Amino acid sequence: DRVSILRDGKYISTFERENYDANAIIADMIGRQLTNLYPERHVEIGDVVFKAENVTIEHPYIANRNLVEAVSFEVRAGEVLGLSGLVGAGRSEVCMGIYGVTKIKSGKLYMNGKEIKINSTADAVANGIGLVSEDRKKYGLNFVWDIANNIGISNLNAVSSGPIVHGKKMSTRIMKYFDAMSVKANNPRVNVGTLSGGNQQKVVIGRTLNAEPKLLILDEPTKGIDVGSKNEIYQIINELAAEGIAIIMISSELPELMAMSDRYIVMAEGRVAGELSKGDASTAKIMELA
Repeated sequence: DRVSILRDGKYISTFERENYDANAIIADMIGRQLTNLYPERHVEIGDVVFKAENVTIEHPYIANRNLVEAVSFEVRAGEVLGLSGLVGAGRSEVCMGIYGVTKIKSGKLYMNGKEIKINSTADAVANGIGLVSEDRKKYGLNFVWDIANNIGISNLNAVSSGPIVHGKKMSTRIMKYFDAMSVKANNPRVNVGTLSGGNQQKVVIGRTLNAEPKLLILDEPTKGIDVGSKNEIYQIINELAAEGIAIIMISSELPELMAMSDRYIVMAEGRVAGELSKGDASTAKIMELA
């Protein structure tokens, strides 16, 4: 019947039902006007960076059953490929297989036209694949550490000579991604557990980018964060695409997926149910395939 807005521990405003205004509520939530939640992207899409061919993944607990069955798709430089489908359709599972978290039973993976073998997450990182998991608390961050260690750990080779880590190189690299992600903290030595969900997500993305991926998989990248942080992450996605990174984006929020993606692969029951271009896609068509 009424909505009251709190921000940073303080009361901001109250709206009666007849006065509801989404833009005004958002502005009071984040402390600024948000004219365009989904920023436009104008990027020239390049050559195929990554290709999955007939990827099949076994069910870990049920014999003679597959989680993912003969899934094929490709992603190009500067392209955001939206991976859609209902929960349990196999979207996250196929990406976990590509990243080496789960074992691929059969199928082939290609990076820049060359076949690659992924048997572990280390293999995936070495071949230029990065993953921002949907569960940042379980897979994304070490909550005992500060921001600096969480970002820096993903690419020690870039700042090391043998077993020796060069502190100055490490600090420079950490600050690059700390600043690029616009993490709201006084400095990178702040513990990640004290950050808001949106800023924790920015640290996860910074950590993944520190490994310099050619293919970036974003699994529910805006899950559980405020609308202001969502907008900032959308802008980061656009900037990464402009740099030529190929991006796979999984999202259960259809408006988000439709606004941010250049092309859509829809999955159902572990298979690819269909592919839609941006011009052909609609909520109805995606849900019909799903």
